[in-house]
Amino acid sequence: MSNAIALDEKQTTEIADKLAQASNQVLELRIALTDRTPPTPSAVLHDLKQYESQLDQMVSFFRAHGIYLINQGAQQALANVNAAIEQGRKTVADIKHTHAAIKAAAGLLDLAAALLSRNPLTIAEAANSLRS
Repeated sequence: MSNAIALDEKQTTEIADKLAQASNQVLELRIALTDRTPPTPSAVLHDLKQYESQLDQMVSFFRAHGIYLINQGAQQALANVNAAIEQGRKTVADIKHTHAAIKAAAGLLDLAAALLSRNPLTIAEAANSLRS
């Protein structure tokens, strides 16, 4: 049985930020050790540099994963918007009453304005309003 942990975009961003801070601390330690007397063994400095590099790679991984999650959400939002637009279009095409056609057209305009605002909450509200 698999007990995989699913992270959301905010969590992956927080992890990436904390790993970046840790990498920076390793860098600061490595710089401080470089100037010490007696000199720090080069093997220790090399190991620190390797850990710093690996932490930086993990930062990149988590940032990329966060971007992937954002994209997934955007794809779902786009599918919802397209479905709402199609429903509004069909409603306008199938309407027999002028009042209902005006309401559907106004809903489409609200959705278009929400899309231009790029505010996800406004877009979701406009899409839901158009569907109802």
